[in-house]
Amino acid sequence: MSLEDSQRDHAALLAAFVNLFLDPLHNDAGKHPEWCASFREGALRGRRVPLVLPRLWEATGESAYYVIARRPHEAGVVRDLLLAFAGPSLVKVGYDIPVKLDDGDVLEAAIAARYGPSSTFKLRAPVDKRKALHGALIRMLALVENSPQRAWSAPKPLGRLLTDFESALVGGAPQVAAELLDQIARQGGLSVTNLKHLQIKRLAVMGQASELLAVPGLREVLLQDPPRAVKEIVLSALHATCIEPALTGQGVEKACAALAQSPVPIALLADAEPVHFGDSAAVTLLLGLLAQGQEVELAGAIAALDAVQRSSAVPPGLDRYRALAPQAACIEAEPTADVSVSADEAPSDSDADDLAWQPASWEELLAAAAEGDKAALRICRDMESDGSSELPLAADSAADAALAALLSGLSDASYENVWRYALSPFLQEVSRSGLSLPLTLAQITASSIGQRRDPANLAVLDLLLELFLRTSPAAEDYDEFLEHLTMRVQEWVASETASQALDFVDRLAAFATPDQQVRAQAALQLLSPLNRHAQRLDEACLASARSLSSELELDLDWPAWHQPGGSEDSITILPAQVLIYGMDAGVLDRVHAWMAEHHPQVKVSLSADKVGSSRLREVARHADFSVLITQCATHAATNFISQHAQAVVYPKGAGSVSVVRAIVDELQRHSRSVQLAAAGGRRRTK
Repeated sequence: MSLEDSQRDHAALLAAFVNLFLDPLHNDAGKHPEWCASFREGALRGRRVPLVLPRLWEATGESAYYVIARRPHEAGVVRDLLLAFAGPSLVKVGYDIPVKLDDGDVLEAAIAARYGPSSTFKLRAPVDKRKALHGALIRMLALVENSPQRAWSAPKPLGRLLTDFESALVGGAPQVAAELLDQIARQGGLSVTNLKHLQIKRLAVMGQASELLAVPGLREVLLQDPPRAVKEIVLSALHATCIEPALTGQGVEKACAALAQSPVPIALLADAEPVHFGDSAAVTLLLGLLAQGQEVELAGAIAALDAVQRSSAVPPGLDRYRALAPQAACIEAEPTADVSVSADEAPSDSDADDLAWQPASWEELLAAAAEGDKAALRICRDMESDGSSELPLAADSAADAALAALLSGLSDASYENVWRYALSPFLQEVSRSGLSLPLTLAQITASSIGQRRDPANLAVLDLLLELFLRTSPAAEDYDEFLEHLTMRVQEWVASETASQALDFVDRLAAFATPDQQVRAQAALQLLSPLNRHAQRLDEACLASARSLSSELELDLDWPAWHQPGGSEDSITILPAQVLIYGMDAGVLDRVHAWMAEHHPQVKVSLSADKVGSSRLREVARHADFSVLITQCATHAATNFISQHAQAVVYPKGAGSVSVVRAIVDELQRHSRSVQLAAAGGRRRTK
């Protein structure tokens, strides 16, 4: 086929798609060709602009604009354009995150089929701003199509992007991690296999086990003998999707049959030793041995688990295999040499002795990781993949001071290694232990002052603030920490980051303070920039800001805060059921209290379970949607909820205001869908 033929075919398919979208049979906007003309022309003739297509529901008087990236890698560019031309001045939500397309909707299904499921932003404006939004989108199309060609973002070093990716995951911002992963793929520098490793890790953190097992090219990744961390993730996903549902009340035979039907052949992981993995992955490997008839190997694997006091990882139906090899030689519990999930190269045989090294303390591990030691990086990844650590933190102040001194003396390159490889397992261990490490946490925060306050680093700062405030710090440490936290606050606090800024204020209000004046001053520094943008904040953010100001006894004479907040539509939130999952009980309680005060018609269930249970299954099944706060969450529970939930929502941050914002946005979307469905039913009846 010639180039001209290919271009004609592309133009014909595009025209067919646009005609379908604007067909009055599916879209009432098609009844008003003068309204659609500019957007139709931009879609058909444009080359550099996204598609902007209007949609109208005459039965309810609602309208929306679908803004579609022409190519998958351009979604980030479209988001930047919408931020510049529409949000949040004209549109409160929908401009920053691609909409989840509905397969049951004719038009949205057509978008997903042609442009992909993460290609589209759905904009709605209040009635009084619809005309302004219409004009803004037309200006956007004209200016972008006719402007000089330019690069939309300055390239960042690959190491910086990978560090930001890790930061977004540990800070509970998986959506930010997705944007960074797209940028890494566009910029190049990583092999396809390593990109798949990162994609697998992100899906695991989000608890999307089914999506993880459906990743294109996963078999090829497993055939290349990937790092142990990747194997752990895949095995745990198999347990969540195939084994756990079958084991519940049906036994190991049904579980083996389910495993045989899994999308990933267990034979690709058969060389792994169960004792080297967490419980969920170990169960998968044990049943894989049984399914393949390797009873002697199964008995040896069970004996190895028994030898290290992990008998609880053996399903009850496998007890009888213990008798087959009572003298089975125990497999060495030390995992074989491995490599980081990210871009590091596999170690050579000469590195085996180095990889056998084990640190005696976190100080030793962090020091080795700072130097890029392969063994240290492997240990950090192993800790992160199975969510546990055999390297406990010391509880004394001397250890805290030693860690802080180590971090303060690192070069920029060494600190970058710590941030990228060791920060996640270290902060998770601090969170689990509940120990007080104020000096260390303050030093990590101080070291981040020179970094950009982008969404990834804001998510990590939120976690650092939470962990620091738990330590009941002295007044001097408290003052210094908050000074670091609020430094350069004018550079990042704006309407777009309002929920993250309010998350910080909420953390301050939730914990006792050794100095009321210092806390009030820090809160004012975070709130003052928002006052200038009050007209751009939605009601959820304004209500949270007013509530926090009152709770902190801030005497703020800011009239703009007491005006009704804007809303993307005058949608009445209908009764609904919501499950909120997270490991921070304080955040869960504050979200529950806020929802009870502002939306008592919504039934909210909370969960911080580390593993699945019959109660959690029932709650997830009956909830209209579940909210997963992934910051320091366990993969087992998030996978379990995702398997049973009707829909899953991920907030942009792990603080209570970000969670409330995500819930309110989804409730409005849910209520709108119900009302549109009811209106459609009335129209068909007529």
